[in-house]
Amino acid sequence: MSDLFQSLSPARLLPAGHYGVQGATGVSAQVVANLAAATLMARKGKTADLIAAATASGLPLVDAPKAVSGAGLEAVGTGPGKWLVFAEGSDGATLRRRLEALADGLGAVTDQSDANLVLDISGPKVREALAKGVAVDLDPRAFRPSDAATTPVSHVGVTFWQRGDAPSYRFAVGNTFAPAFLRWLATSAAEYGFSLEGTDRG
Repeated sequence: MSDLFQSLSPARLLPAGHYGVQGATGVSAQVVANLAAATLMARKGKTADLIAAATASGLPLVDAPKAVSGAGLEAVGTGPGKWLVFAEGSDGATLRRRLEALADGLGAVTDQSDANLVLDISGPKVREALAKGVAVDLDPRAFRPSDAATTPVSHVGVTFWQRGDAPSYRFAVGNTFAPAFLRWLATSAAEYGFSLEGTDRG
């Protein structure tokens, strides 16, 4: 695998495939396609009002590092009065207009659809692999479904949240740093067998 890393441009994503131990897949990662994203930030003093407006529209925002879903959207708290909002099967312009209508006079919206690589990461050894670089306690008693964190992972800033008991995690990684993150993930998961899908899509 080190030979592949040396021959691959640092700016290129790791190709889809199986890495590390053969005959086992302890960790799987899948690129999430057809996903619109935007940041939603409350104006000063308007956080409670924005949460109320979103909740009335079917999206029960929480001003905390939590992931919530509703009305076809998923929102992840990334800081006080700030969320990263996703819409599957949508486009950036449509999501931006929808959030701008919701947050009229209460918040600001920025399209982030082309800013991140989004990955679903799961498998029986996913906690062990992530623990090699994630500075968050992923023990199921400490980090549960809907819990989220915005934190560096091996010097790469990410936002991630747990989406199921399996467990399954969704990671949003800035496109500039996604190649480095995938190299770290493949290296960390290699001893368990690592499967990567979706990075070869145009």
